[in-house]
Amino acid sequence: MKKLLIVVFTLLTYGAFAQSTQKNGTIFKEHPYITIVNNGNDLFLKQDWDGMAKLYADTVKFYDPSSPKPYGLADAKKGWAAIYNGWEQITVTKQGYPDGLQYDKDPFTVQSWWIITSVNKKTKKTAKVYMVQFDEFNKEGKIGREISYYDQTPFIEASKEASK
Repeated sequence: MKKLLIVVFTLLTYGAFAQSTQKNGTIFKEHPYITIVNNGNDLFLKQDWDGMAKLYADTVKFYDPSSPKPYGLADAKKGWAAIYNGWEQITVTKQGYPDGLQYDKDPFTVQSWWIITSVNKKTKKTAKVYMVQFDEFNKEGKIGREISYYDQTPFIEASKEASK
């Protein structure tokens, strides 16, 4: 029985070391598409919706927790303006640096992390939200899909009026 266990263990060990690695793409710390994502943030803070819109394909789809279904560029522009209608002292701080992900068979994607802080105009309460965003680029160098993940709770809580 002892010899059988040694043989099995030896075969498992060889199997583990016989595994090969396989590359699926490249990760970039600096890339022109990363610059586009960073510029989009700057344009957002300047409330330049038309400038932001130029970064996106006409057929772009946005996915985020505030909407039950994907939406297009016209709705995104309305949403960007609505943020500034209800919130002030908005800051968007980049965490670390974005990664440019160039997979072998998928669109080039920029993955970025942000902290968004804002004050609700009505309640004067502050919301602080951590977000990760994925921007996929099409062949024309435009953002064709944007996916954002964040917890909406801080925005919801900061929007609540104080109980009397």
